[in-house]
Amino acid sequence: MSSLKSSPIPLFKMKMQEKGMIKDIKEIIVRIEGLPTCLNGQIVNLGDDVKGIIMGFDQDDVLALALGDPRKLKMGREITGVSEPFKIPVSDSMMGRMITALGEPCDNGEPIVATDHIPVFKDSMPITSRARIDEYLPIGTKIVDIFTPISKGQRQLILGDRMTGKTSVAIDAVVNQKGRNVTCIYCCVGKSLSALEKLVGTFNRAGALDHTLLIVATDSAPVGEQYIVPFAAASIAEYLATKGRDVLVVFDDLTKHAWSYRQLSLLLERPPGREAYPGDIFYVQTQLMERAGKFDKKVGGGSVTFLGIAETQQGDLTGYIPSNLSSMCDGQVYLSSVIFSEGFRPAIDITISLSIVGGRTQPQVLKKLSSTLRSDFAKYNEIVKLSKLSSGLSGEAERLVRKGEVTRSVLQQGELEPSPLAANVMLLWAIEKGFLVGKDDDYKKAFVKDIYPFAEQHAQRLIDAINETQDLTVDVSQGLEKLMADYFASLGG
Repeated sequence: MSSLKSSPIPLFKMKMQEKGMIKDIKEIIVRIEGLPTCLNGQIVNLGDDVKGIIMGFDQDDVLALALGDPRKLKMGREITGVSEPFKIPVSDSMMGRMITALGEPCDNGEPIVATDHIPVFKDSMPITSRARIDEYLPIGTKIVDIFTPISKGQRQLILGDRMTGKTSVAIDAVVNQKGRNVTCIYCCVGKSLSALEKLVGTFNRAGALDHTLLIVATDSAPVGEQYIVPFAAASIAEYLATKGRDVLVVFDDLTKHAWSYRQLSLLLERPPGREAYPGDIFYVQTQLMERAGKFDKKVGGGSVTFLGIAETQQGDLTGYIPSNLSSMCDGQVYLSSVIFSEGFRPAIDITISLSIVGGRTQPQVLKKLSSTLRSDFAKYNEIVKLSKLSSGLSGEAERLVRKGEVTRSVLQQGELEPSPLAANVMLLWAIEKGFLVGKDDDYKKAFVKDIYPFAEQHAQRLIDAINETQDLTVDVSQGLEKLMADYFASLGG
């Protein structure tokens, strides 16, 4: 044994490679003969700088998804298996950039120098590495922050028919994180290039690109990239969370992600099930959504919050993909085409929208001021539907109608008009105290627009107190009373 220890012969690490052969090519799916011990998610080298990911097996062959130009592939070519999972490069310099599902820049900018490589397909963090969700994440949309609040580490679904404003809510959430030490990842799945260019322009004008990374697979990208891109976004988010950062990820949208997996499954010759989706679509998207969460300090202490967008058909919430996604998430924000056609923006239906864990972290001042507002506003909508009149009502019904009209005006909000916590508190105080009852629409719109700037000029200490205590203390209540008195006095009424 001693002679072996003193041997001058160097010892090398053995690296094994399995060989295989391309047996068949069906669009972007490659059938390979050989590779007897390969695993799902493993990389294979298909030659001519084309790589592939193993997607499944049958009795004799291996099926791989080509991640490059399939025209370079040739039947009968010998290929090699690489004993490592599919990884993408990551770097802190990615902020403000646009990259593909493979981690390559696609914004005509400088090359990104990678500081690390992380696997795309991986298990979610175990429960022993997770922490209690205890931080509020304001997204700037009044009706969401008041009625369906979101917490850091939550999975919230935004769903509704086409052209009802789903993406607008998500964009406002990204823009509202400016200056809040929250990193945002916008994941584009299957959108048109023109829609993506418009969205980038919106982020640029709002100054949101400094804290936002865009990872994209447009409708012209290979279907394989459209399938991979949400998993790549989740992996980058988890990597940032291990560095102690809070991350907000927007998936726009998960319906198109399901479409891409359905296409892949048909090419993989897997039997279709309900609505022609493969039977494991639920498992695939659950595997993605489970990667959100608030993490323990021993693994970085950051958080990953998911805002997933899904499309419904004619308001049908029982569709296969919407119902699947709803069961995976901690709540939903539903945008109604009926409410949209009535001119209410954002067209969120509060009777269907909910947040399971958000109420635990919502500031106490919002809880106290909106304790009865949700039920009162829902009753107002029912009364209006039944009567279509504001006269000839009972005393209680008339009170609800008057309050509901004020609430409807106050909750209306345009794009890129985020509403901070203090502004929401002032608006709720005005609703509860009845300051706007009986006023015309122009008067109410002016109040909503002017009250917060007025407070910034004359009651900055009140704003600081609301942001610091986040509770309806005696000092805050007195400050709100004085603010309203001063504001209406400045109007001469």
